[in-house]
Amino acid sequence: MVPYRFEQRLLHWVIALVLPVMFALGLWMTARAGANLWDDLTNLLYGIHKALGFTVLLLMVLRLIFKLRAAAPTYASTLSPVLLRAAKVMHGLLYLLLVLVPLLGWAGVTAYPALITVAGYHLPAMPLIGQSEALAKQLFALHGTLALVLATLVLGHIAAALKHLLFNRDGVFQRMWPGKATQNR
Repeated sequence: MVPYRFEQRLLHWVIALVLPVMFALGLWMTARAGANLWDDLTNLLYGIHKALGFTVLLLMVLRLIFKLRAAAPTYASTLSPVLLRAAKVMHGLLYLLLVLVPLLGWAGVTAYPALITVAGYHLPAMPLIGQSEALAKQLFALHGTLALVLATLVLGHIAAALKHLLFNRDGVFQRMWPGKATQNR
Protein backbone atom coordinates (compact mmCIF):
# COMPACT_ATOMS: atom_id res chain seq x y z
CA MET A 1 0.00 0.00 0.00
CA VAL A 2 1.33 3.44 -0.93
CA PRO A 3 2.07 5.64 2.11
CA TYR A 4 1.46 9.36 2.43
CA ARG A 5 4.33 11.64 1.50
CA PHE A 6 6.97 12.25 4.17
CA GLU A 7 5.86 15.86 4.70
CA GLN A 8 2.27 14.79 5.25
CA ARG A 9 3.27 12.10 7.73
CA LEU A 10 5.57 14.48 9.59
CA LEU A 11 2.86 17.13 9.95
CA HIS A 12 0.32 14.49 11.00
CA TRP A 13 2.53 13.19 13.81
CA VAL A 14 3.70 16.59 15.04
CA ILE A 15 0.06 17.68 15.36
CA ALA A 16 -0.85 14.30 16.87
CA LEU A 17 1.78 14.81 19.58
CA VAL A 18 0.74 18.40 20.30
CA LEU A 19 -3.02 17.71 20.59
CA PRO A 20 -2.95 15.75 23.88
CA VAL A 21 -0.83 18.53 25.38
CA MET A 22 -3.34 21.09 24.13
CA PHE A 23 -6.30 19.16 25.57
CA ALA A 24 -4.55 18.70 28.94
CA LEU A 25 -3.51 22.36 29.11
CA GLY A 26 -7.02 23.48 28.17
CA LEU A 27 -8.63 21.42 30.91
CA TRP A 28 -6.00 22.36 33.51
CA MET A 29 -6.01 26.11 32.81
CA THR A 30 -9.80 26.40 32.70
CA ALA A 31 -10.09 24.41 35.94
CA ARG A 32 -7.66 26.83 37.60
CA ALA A 33 -9.51 29.82 36.15
CA GLY A 34 -12.83 28.35 37.31
CA ALA A 35 -11.38 28.05 40.82
CA ASN A 36 -10.24 31.70 40.55
CA LEU A 37 -6.57 30.72 40.75
CA TRP A 38 -5.04 33.53 38.73
CA ASP A 39 -1.31 33.27 39.31
CA ASP A 40 1.90 32.82 37.33
CA LEU A 41 1.16 29.13 36.72
CA THR A 42 -2.30 29.82 35.32
CA ASN A 43 -0.91 32.58 33.10
CA LEU A 44 1.87 30.24 31.91
CA LEU A 45 -0.66 27.50 31.09
CA TYR A 46 -2.77 29.94 29.07
CA GLY A 47 0.33 31.32 27.34
CA ILE A 48 1.59 27.89 26.30
CA HIS A 49 -1.90 26.84 25.19
CA LYS A 50 -2.26 29.94 23.00
CA ALA A 51 1.23 29.55 21.47
CA LEU A 52 0.67 25.86 20.71
CA GLY A 53 -2.84 26.52 19.39
CA PHE A 54 -1.55 29.13 16.96
CA THR A 55 1.21 26.70 15.94
CA VAL A 56 -1.38 23.99 15.24
CA LEU A 57 -3.30 26.47 13.09
CA LEU A 58 -0.17 27.26 11.05
CA LEU A 59 0.68 23.55 10.71
CA MET A 60 -2.87 22.86 9.54
CA VAL A 61 -2.48 25.51 6.85
CA LEU A 62 0.60 23.60 5.66
CA ARG A 63 -1.34 20.31 5.82
CA LEU A 64 -4.10 21.80 3.70
CA ILE A 65 -1.57 23.04 1.15
CA PHE A 66 -0.02 19.54 0.92
CA LYS A 67 -3.49 17.98 0.75
CA LEU A 68 -4.42 20.21 -2.18
CA ARG A 69 -1.14 19.54 -3.98
CA ALA A 70 -1.03 15.75 -3.58
CA ALA A 71 -3.89 13.31 -3.58
CA ALA A 72 -4.21 10.92 -0.66
CA PRO A 73 -3.03 7.40 -1.36
CA THR A 74 -5.79 4.98 -2.12
CA TYR A 75 -7.26 2.79 0.59
CA ALA A 76 -7.06 -0.98 0.62
CA SER A 77 -9.46 -2.51 -1.86
CA THR A 78 -10.82 -4.69 0.97
CA LEU A 79 -12.53 -1.71 2.65
CA SER A 80 -16.26 -1.52 2.13
CA PRO A 81 -17.83 1.57 0.54
CA VAL A 82 -19.47 2.36 3.90
CA LEU A 83 -16.10 2.33 5.71
CA LEU A 84 -14.51 4.40 2.95
CA ARG A 85 -17.26 7.00 3.29
CA ALA A 86 -16.97 6.97 7.09
CA ALA A 87 -13.20 7.49 6.83
CA LYS A 88 -13.65 10.43 4.47
CA VAL A 89 -16.28 12.03 6.71
CA MET A 90 -14.08 11.51 9.79
CA HIS A 91 -11.04 13.03 8.10
CA GLY A 92 -13.11 15.95 6.82
CA LEU A 93 -14.44 16.66 10.31
CA LEU A 94 -10.96 16.37 11.81
CA TYR A 95 -9.54 18.83 9.30
CA LEU A 96 -12.46 21.22 9.82
CA LEU A 97 -12.14 21.19 13.60
CA LEU A 98 -8.33 21.33 13.55
CA VAL A 99 -8.70 24.66 11.76
CA LEU A 100 -11.91 25.95 13.36
CA VAL A 101 -10.99 25.31 17.03
CA PRO A 102 -7.71 27.29 16.87
CA LEU A 103 -9.41 30.04 14.86
CA LEU A 104 -12.10 30.39 17.54
CA GLY A 105 -9.44 30.50 20.26
CA TRP A 106 -7.51 33.15 18.36
CA ALA A 107 -10.69 35.16 17.80
CA GLY A 108 -11.48 34.87 21.52
CA VAL A 109 -8.10 36.12 22.70
CA THR A 110 -8.34 38.94 20.16
CA ALA A 111 -11.78 39.99 21.40
CA TYR A 112 -10.83 39.73 25.09
CA PRO A 113 -7.90 40.93 24.41
CA ALA A 114 -5.32 38.50 25.77
CA LEU A 115 -2.80 38.06 22.98
CA ILE A 116 0.32 37.54 25.10
CA THR A 117 1.63 33.97 25.04
CA VAL A 118 5.02 33.04 26.51
CA ALA A 119 8.32 34.90 26.89
CA GLY A 120 6.59 38.20 26.12
CA TYR A 121 5.54 37.09 22.64
CA HIS A 122 2.18 38.44 21.48
CA LEU A 123 -0.03 36.84 18.87
CA PRO A 124 -1.19 39.17 16.14
CA ALA A 125 -4.77 40.31 16.56
CA MET A 126 -7.22 38.49 14.31
CA PRO A 127 -8.43 40.87 11.60
CA LEU A 128 -12.02 42.10 11.82
CA ILE A 129 -12.46 41.06 15.48
CA GLY A 130 -13.16 43.96 17.80
CA GLN A 131 -12.61 44.06 21.53
CA SER A 132 -15.63 42.78 23.39
CA GLU A 133 -15.59 40.72 26.56
CA ALA A 134 -19.10 39.42 25.80
CA LEU A 135 -18.02 38.27 22.33
CA ALA A 136 -14.86 36.72 23.82
CA LYS A 137 -16.92 34.68 26.29
CA GLN A 138 -19.11 33.36 23.46
CA LEU A 139 -16.09 32.52 21.33
CA PHE A 140 -14.34 30.75 24.23
CA ALA A 141 -17.48 28.74 25.01
CA LEU A 142 -17.73 27.59 21.38
CA HIS A 143 -13.96 26.96 21.29
CA GLY A 144 -14.21 24.74 24.37
CA THR A 145 -17.25 22.81 23.17
CA LEU A 146 -15.75 22.14 19.74
CA ALA A 147 -12.42 21.18 21.37
CA LEU A 148 -14.29 18.45 23.27
CA VAL A 149 -15.92 17.30 20.02
CA LEU A 150 -12.47 17.30 18.41
CA ALA A 151 -11.04 15.25 21.29
CA THR A 152 -13.84 12.70 20.85
CA LEU A 153 -13.18 12.46 17.11
CA VAL A 154 -9.44 12.11 17.73
CA LEU A 155 -10.11 9.19 20.08
CA GLY A 156 -12.33 7.60 17.42
CA HIS A 157 -9.61 8.14 14.83
CA ILE A 158 -7.02 6.48 17.09
CA ALA A 159 -9.36 3.56 17.74
CA ALA A 160 -9.95 3.08 14.01
CA ALA A 161 -6.21 3.28 13.28
CA LEU A 162 -5.45 0.68 15.95
CA LYS A 163 -8.20 -1.57 14.60
CA HIS A 164 -6.54 -1.43 11.17
CA LEU A 165 -3.12 -2.12 12.70
CA LEU A 166 -4.01 -4.87 15.16
CA PHE A 167 -7.07 -6.62 13.71
CA ASN A 168 -7.53 -5.83 10.02
CA ARG A 169 -3.80 -5.76 9.22
CA ASP A 170 -4.67 -4.18 5.90
CA GLY A 171 -1.87 -1.60 5.65
CA VAL A 172 -4.13 1.40 6.32
CA PHE A 173 -2.23 2.29 9.51
CA GLN A 174 1.16 2.07 7.77
CA ARG A 175 0.12 4.72 5.21
CA MET A 176 0.64 7.36 7.90
CA TRP A 177 3.23 5.68 10.12
CA PRO A 178 6.50 7.65 10.39
CA GLY A 179 9.68 6.29 8.96
CA LYS A 180 10.95 5.47 5.55
CA ALA A 181 8.20 4.95 2.99
CA THR A 182 8.12 1.48 1.53
CA GLN A 183 6.94 2.70 -1.84
CA ASN A 184 7.48 5.98 -3.69
CA ARG A 185 4.62 7.92 -5.15
